[in-house]
Amino acid sequence: MQRAAALAPDAAQPRLRGLCMAILDEADNVLLDEAVTPLVISAPHANPERRAFLWQALALARELREPEDFTAERASRRAHLTEYGRERLGLLSAGLGAPWRMRRRAEEAVAMALAALHLYRRDRDYVIADDRVVIVDPHTGRTAPGRAWSQGLHGLIELKERKPLSADTRTLAQITYQRFFPRYLRLAGMSGTLREAHRELRSVYGLSVVEVPLRRPSRRLRLPARLFGTGPQRWQPLIDRIRELHASRRPVLIGTGSVADSEALGCALAQARIPHSVLNARHHREEAAIVARAGRPGAVTIATQMAGRGTDVVLEPGTRELGGLHVIDCQEAAPRRLERQLAGRCARQGDPGSCERWLPLDSKAWEKPSASILRRLIRYLNRNGTARRPQWLIRGWILAHQWAEERRGAHARRLVLQQDRAWQRRSSFTSAAE
Repeated sequence: MQRAAALAPDAAQPRLRGLCMAILDEADNVLLDEAVTPLVISAPHANPERRAFLWQALALARELREPEDFTAERASRRAHLTEYGRERLGLLSAGLGAPWRMRRRAEEAVAMALAALHLYRRDRDYVIADDRVVIVDPHTGRTAPGRAWSQGLHGLIELKERKPLSADTRTLAQITYQRFFPRYLRLAGMSGTLREAHRELRSVYGLSVVEVPLRRPSRRLRLPARLFGTGPQRWQPLIDRIRELHASRRPVLIGTGSVADSEALGCALAQARIPHSVLNARHHREEAAIVARAGRPGAVTIATQMAGRGTDVVLEPGTRELGGLHVIDCQEAAPRRLERQLAGRCARQGDPGSCERWLPLDSKAWEKPSASILRRLIRYLNRNGTARRPQWLIRGWILAHQWAEERRGAHARRLVLQQDRAWQRRSSFTSAAE
C-alpha cells in the first residue's frame, strides 16, 4: 500500500477492501488473553464532578473493614458490601450530595473503590511511569500504555496513588475480539500453546488446532517441583540454587509472577553479590540487550512474563556443553499455557536445557479450603521445610487449580462477549455501535 501511494501520490489513497485474511502470531494471546479487553473508540467527555465523586468514594471505602463491612473475591478482583456495610455506608454518606442519594450507584462506586484499594497492587497490576498509572498486561508482563480500566476503576487507582486524574472519556464504539476476528474470510494463526484451548477456539472462532511435530527431538529435562511454606521462605534456598548454577557457568532464567517479586529477588541477589539482570515492565526499553546477554555462560536473568512469550534466548558457544539454559519457574500457580511458555525458553531447536518449579504453600493454588488437608499432608511428609515428594500429589493439585483458573478465564471471556452483544443492540438505535 505504501509503494502504491508513492507511485501515485495524486491518486486516491488505497483502502482495505473488506476483511479477507488474517494470520496471527501468538494466536492464543490475541484470541484468548486479549479477548477480555474490547476494542474501544472513545472521545473526551467533560465531567467536572467526576474527581470529587471518585475521591469521596475512595474516602468512604477507607472507612470500611473486612469482613464486617465487605468481602473480597481475590480471584475475580471484586468487592461486595455486606448488609452491615450497606447500612454503614448510608450513615457515612449522609449529607454528601445528590449522587450519594442514589443507593445503587453509591454502593457500586464504593465497591469499586474497595477493589482499587485492596485487590489491585502496585508493581503487580500496574506501575507508575512518567507520573502516570500504566497497566501491566497480566499475560505478557509488559506495560500497556493507552489502556485504562473502565467504570471509574482507573481514576480510583490514580487517586489512590496520588497521581493526576486522566481525562474522562465516553465510548463511541466497541467490539470484542470474539466478534471482530470471525469477520475475516480466512483466519489462521500459530503458537506453541494452543493445545489447552482447542475447545474454546473451535466454539468461538470455528478454528481447528493442528499440532506440528518438533523439527528436532526435545532434550528438555523437567526436574521435580519444590514447595515452601511461604513465598519469602523460598528466597534463600533459591539464592543458593542460583549460586550453584552460576558457579557451574550455566545460564539461568528465573521467572517471577510480578514486578515486585522480580525486584525483591534482584535485591536479594545483589546482597549475595551474584551478578544478574532484571527484565520487567520497568526495564522494557532494555529488553533486547538483556535477552541477548541471557544465553552467555554464567548469566543470571530475572524476568516476569515478558520472557515467557516470543523470547528466543540464543546460547553462546560453550553453554551447550554445560547443559544449556536452566529455567526456574517461581510464578505462583501460573496457567498451563504460561507455564509452558516459560519452560519453552530452554531446550529450543534441539539444544539441551532443564526447568523446575518452585511454589509456596501460601500461593493462590492453595487458598481454597479443600487445600488445607493437602497442605498438612505435604508438610507432614516433608518435615525438612521443602517438598520434593510426593510429586504426583503436588502436580495433580497444581493441574486441578490450573484447570479451574482456565475455566474461570473462559467464563470471563463469555461474559465480555455477552456484554458486547448487549451494548451493540442498545447502540444500534443510535447508529453508534461500530
